[in-house]
Amino acid sequence: MSRKRLFVFDRYRLDEQERQLLLGTQVVPLPPKVFDLLAVLVQNAGRLLPKQDLLDRVWSGVAVEEGSLTRGISSLRQVLGATADGQNYIQTVPKRGYRFISEVRETSDDELHGTRLGIPLPPSLLATVAVDFVGREAELRQMQDVWQRAKDGRHQLMLVAGEPGIGKTRLSLEFARSRAAEGINVLMGYSDEENLVPYQPFVECLSWYFRHCPEVELRGQLAAIGGGGELAPFVPELRNRLPNLPSPLPIDPEGQRYRLFEAVAGILAVGSRARPLLLIFDDLHWADKPTLLLLRHVMRSASMASFAIVATYRESELDRTHPLAETLVTLRRDRGTTRLVLHGLKITHVKALVNSIVGPNAPAQLSQVVMDSTDGNPFFATEILQHLKETGAIARVGGVTGRTIEIEDLGLSEGIKEVIGQRLSRLSEACNRLLSIASVIGREFDATLLEAVAELPGNEPLDAIEEATRAQLVSESHEVKSRFEFMHALIRETLYNELSHPRRVRLHRRVADAIERLTQNMPHPPLAELAYHFSQAASTGAVDKAVEYATRAGDRAADGLAHEEAARLFDLALHSLELRPAGPETELRRVDLHTRRASSFGALGQWTLEVRELEAALHHLDTQQIERRCELVLGLARAWFLLLDTGPVEQYATEALQLAERLQRADLAANAIAWLARCRQAAGDLGAAIDMDRRAMSRAPGVTTAAHTMGALTLYLAGRSTEALTLAQVAADSARSSRDTTFIMYSLTHLGLNLAAVGRYSEATKAFHEARTFGRKYGAIPMLARATAMAAGLHLTLFDFEGAEALQTEACELARRAGFVPPIVSAGIDSLLTFARLHDPGRAERLLEETAAAAASTSGWHQWLWQLRLTQARAELALARDAVDEAVTTATDSVDQSRARGRPKYETLGLITRARGLHALARTRDAIADAKTAVSVADRTGDPALLLLALDALIGLEGTDELATQARAVTNRIYDSLPDEVMRRCFTESEVTRRIRAPQ
Repeated sequence: MSRKRLFVFDRYRLDEQERQLLLGTQVVPLPPKVFDLLAVLVQNAGRLLPKQDLLDRVWSGVAVEEGSLTRGISSLRQVLGATADGQNYIQTVPKRGYRFISEVRETSDDELHGTRLGIPLPPSLLATVAVDFVGREAELRQMQDVWQRAKDGRHQLMLVAGEPGIGKTRLSLEFARSRAAEGINVLMGYSDEENLVPYQPFVECLSWYFRHCPEVELRGQLAAIGGGGELAPFVPELRNRLPNLPSPLPIDPEGQRYRLFEAVAGILAVGSRARPLLLIFDDLHWADKPTLLLLRHVMRSASMASFAIVATYRESELDRTHPLAETLVTLRRDRGTTRLVLHGLKITHVKALVNSIVGPNAPAQLSQVVMDSTDGNPFFATEILQHLKETGAIARVGGVTGRTIEIEDLGLSEGIKEVIGQRLSRLSEACNRLLSIASVIGREFDATLLEAVAELPGNEPLDAIEEATRAQLVSESHEVKSRFEFMHALIRETLYNELSHPRRVRLHRRVADAIERLTQNMPHPPLAELAYHFSQAASTGAVDKAVEYATRAGDRAADGLAHEEAARLFDLALHSLELRPAGPETELRRVDLHTRRASSFGALGQWTLEVRELEAALHHLDTQQIERRCELVLGLARAWFLLLDTGPVEQYATEALQLAERLQRADLAANAIAWLARCRQAAGDLGAAIDMDRRAMSRAPGVTTAAHTMGALTLYLAGRSTEALTLAQVAADSARSSRDTTFIMYSLTHLGLNLAAVGRYSEATKAFHEARTFGRKYGAIPMLARATAMAAGLHLTLFDFEGAEALQTEACELARRAGFVPPIVSAGIDSLLTFARLHDPGRAERLLEETAAAAASTSGWHQWLWQLRLTQARAELALARDAVDEAVTTATDSVDQSRARGRPKYETLGLITRARGLHALARTRDAIADAKTAVSVADRTGDPALLLLALDALIGLEGTDELATQARAVTNRIYDSLPDEVMRRCFTESEVTRRIRAPQ
């Protein structure tokens, strides 16, 4: 029997005989023709293969277009990902063909060496388990099904829910242990109640991975995601491992955060290609908002990835306002999410637990008593049974005869906290005192810090810790020297709740002072821990330190892209400030903290909360601080504009202008005028908006204001794109060097709009592509949705209806994800026009209702524009349904609205629609008059695509050689400016172009 012929490249094996592509031991599913294409490329690695050669080999004897090859190459690139140095496996040689660039080795199956060993298992999976694992067979089967889907390349999230002690963590660990035998990589991460480390479970998982992943492989994986520099501040372990890791270019907070999220999703996807990854996130109910956002982002990544995240959380901790509750609603909609709710053990499993802990000679009634008193909660049951064993109470219970054993016979209260308390009472006084102090420090605690706070003589602290360890109340970290952790959060909670409030406050102060003393020489002290403990002890005279550390910790969190955490820490500082004596200095600090908190919410796109904080800052601001007030009200104008409410924008921008005039600050005055111009534009007074933009720019030359950001759009709406191009180009050039995401996205999009409006379609396509690429890379999702909707308009104008529909759908999905309405309305209206021009009005019925409702939700914000465009869409849809009278009436409304607002593009479209309707009603003379007017209006705009539509309408009514010649010239001009073959084909095959080019 002949040996298998295998081709090995990078992490992949191509099995020619079995027609399989394997990643490690996993089969990568490929359609037959895509596999054939890959086989040809791999077998000819390093050689340039002409396109026609590939078509002949893969699709032999079948007539296919070049697009089939292009789609096949695109599919392969998506499946294979990037090489170790970040390159595509398949190189495109423009106008010639393709080359497979990875080194390929031909071998046979028996020559392959075994796959490498995975990284070490986390210590929690290696720890000895004192109690047998019982029950949960059904749950384990369900988890295995989820894991199989993950191994197939469809990354999964398994949410394991239940009350405290129900066995969520134990189930997850046992499942991970069973899967570890398959040779996968297992990572562990936890969340703590104090939330001192943003993104903690991700940081812990990746820290372990970066520490143990072979360096060559790690460098290759980082290269595949673009270098990995974004991960260095996020996971300090990475910088320790690779000191020369390149730093990413600075960008605004929203963009940095998105880049970080993409890097985390990327490293998980790339890492799982070598070996499947299983991540365990314990106690997700204590996770901070940044962690939950990152989890959602990772799970929504479109990359093919073989990993699963098993996350445990307590349902009892969640109310409607809990951050996790909101996230769960979103995550449960995703196909890759499975929820598993744990309930108490069955009586048969409790019996097995009794046999495991007490032994086979346990009293016959004991299992049922434990079952009744604990409802099968494994932790509670285990604690009761261990207590009975340790105290020797088993013998007494065994002596009960003639009646049913009651819970009182066990000598325990019904609550598990009392059970823990009785276990604690068997420890020495020094051990109890030490554990009480440790409970104030947190779930985890450092022995050095504990000693410093406890102030016990000699070896008593270490003796006490060892005593608690022997009692299995705390465990020692295998990774960090002198680091300990309570075995269960309930133990820590019991100890902490037993302390009186005054004692807690004093202990928090002692802990804070000790941390400050021990870390005073550190370059990066634990600011969040200091902020937490000093804030808890603020009433002891620690207000200033609580505010200082909370502010510094908030700044650090913001620098690390954890903006929710930053907002929480600034709020912590504000609460501590309540204990400070009233006075000008206190009020000034409040203003500063509210302003910082507003910036955090602004970076998150939570503009309502940004407004609330800015208003709070104004409330506490001294009336004499005019300059600061001017800056704050300008911030409110911006936030309200983004909230789509121009009433407050007008109010605050007017006040800012008055203040700026008093201060003689031309820059602030210019920005105020620019925001007032936006109000005029939103109200439909384009002429006034254009005049005010000119005033703003002349008032403070060189200062970037909203006039630069939005002025080119105003000119475009007024049909003055030739004039707008200069401003749009200057704004785009300025924006590119500004690192202001919103400015960049607005400017590039407006440049694309105006380039398209003057017929420079290739340049317009490049501008839209640049904007959309930038938006994806840096996480400007609302602006990305807006740019995508406007790019869709270009495709619609040039009769690429398929391309337009794809972009319209994408824009709406992005906008809904960001909660940003304008792109939903804009793309929705374009979709309605698409359906009308495809003569398929039936698809529009539901969308028309939804789009109109979305437009109505932005009352006072560009309502004139939405209503004008919706009216035109209704007119075209009516004409497509042969509802001619309705079409004429509605088109007349569209023309009237457009003339009133100075919107020549839609005046032209309305005239064309009315002309076609009038012609259908045999009112040809009136139809010709409308068509001639449409040609005249379109010609003044300089928009060749709009002029072509008008000429087509007029030629259909009153054709002349002169008009035909003009129309062909416009057609040729458009064709020559189109960016690619797809758009040229769509344009050439369109009804309008065929009519224009048809022999007369």
